[in-house]
Amino acid sequence: MTDKEKLLSMGMKEEEISNWCSDLYVKKNEISEKFVSEYEFKMNVKTFVSQIDKKIWYEIPFAYTEYYYKKVVY
Repeated sequence: MTDKEKLLSMGMKEEEISNWCSDLYVKKNEISEKFVSEYEFKMNVKTFVSQIDKKIWYEIPFAYTEYYYKKVVY
């Protein structure tokens, strides 16, 4: 199960998850806070304020594994 799939199964909405290349972006809320607190590489996770919605999001480096799948397949 990918990190995105885990977040969706925890109750995150599709619009609360995004990516840029291989980095996974997740809107900060109770669900994502729990995910990050249990994340193996949480020391690499940063927060930022989105220029689009002015909300706090997590940036999880290299966690959007679909990016790598697309690179290999296509």
